Amino acid sequence: MSERKDIFSQEIELSKIVLEKTNRAFELIQQEDIVRMKKTNTKGKRVYKMQAAAIAGICILAVSSISVIAAIHHYWGRGMNGNIQASDTQQQELTEQNIAKVYEEEPDSPSLAVTVNGVTVKPDTVVVDERFAYMSFSISGYHVEDGMEPGFDNVNVYQGDNPEDENAWVNMCGTMYDGIVPDENGTPVYEDGTPLQSDENGRTISHYTDNNGDMEYIIQASVVNENDSFLGKTMHVNFQDLGTLAKAAFTPVVEGNWDFTITLPDVSSSRTIAVGQKVGDTGFTLDTIDISPISMKANYSVEEAPEEHEDDLGIPIVRGVVLKDGTRLPYLTDAGGTGYTDSSKTNAYHMAGYDRVIDVDEVATLIIWPSLTLDNSEIIEVPIQSLSN
Repeated sequence: MSERKDIFSQEIELSKIVLEKTNRAFELIQQEDIVRMKKTNTKGKRVYKMQAAAIAGICILAVSSISVIAAIHHYWGRGMNGNIQASDTQQQELTEQNIAKVYEEEPDSPSLAVTVNGVTVKPDTVVVDERFAYMSFSISGYHVEDGMEPGFDNVNVYQGDNPEDENAWVNMCGTMYDGIVPDENGTPVYEDGTPLQSDENGRTISHYTDNNGDMEYIIQASVVNENDSFLGKTMHVNFQDLGTLAKAAFTPVVEGNWDFTITLPDVSSSRTIAVGQKVGDTGFTLDTIDISPISMKANYSVEEAPEEHEDDLGIPIVRGVVLKDGTRLPYLTDAGGTGYTDSSKTNAYHMAGYDRVIDVDEVATLIIWPSLTLDNSEIIEVPIQSLSN
């Protein structure tokens, strides 16, 4: 029998057992799986994935308010660090600001685990802002042979109490980490930065398990309505049946349901950048950009809406940034969506998550693609003038 675990926001003080985890080596992963998402009305908007090196995962976890003990070292784990890479300093800062949460730091961590037919799934790490939620779950008690791809038959996520309510829908997809991450240029590499290797059959060798033989499933979710917010929302996450995937076909091995009810944090990490600059000759003006360490939303005014081409609405997308020290992150953004906010198509937006955490204060320039389909020579760079809260 499966059991439902409810995770509530509460004021707690972390125990000293967390200190035992301070020196674990970072392991990053990324892997692909099939998940189910609620059907949504996408008229006038497009949801897309662009990062060749990383599959956007989406689900959601709860972050409770915590009283942080000085000297506690927060470790995000290999799954989350593969989903959205972060330096040690970034991990500490976002966790202490209650933007991220590490569940193993909780004194009641064992009670958050759900065990069904010998397989235990438990929340590991979550990072959330208004638009996106990144979450990882650890999985123990299940193993696959070399060359096999593990996965769940279905992962379902909704917010609120009624899964059939249109307001409950989220855009989501998920992955079982395989140890592959994108580098700064979007090229797939192993988590230690080494090039990918193939087996005798030409298949890329994946690293699904950690040193303890455990795996992690990561999820990345984004709001369906661009004006919605995940902050403080209750999310339901359900994993159904565990097995293997081959050519999109699922073979069940362990039957069961692993259910979680999770309260998301209500701490905002987003800032507004006033831009007010035209984006080349596209007919779009970038008015403002709402930006956080893990996602951004560009807000445009439109002179004349361009012609649409299948999944391409012709709305410019922010693909990367240039930092003040000159560092270029040309493939920063990952899954996301574009759309118009009014029927007359005079205002538009682009919303996207990242493949790594950034310091908002260090952003100097936005790297913009005029549309999803473009010639690389058309890339436009827009400098940032000022930040305001």
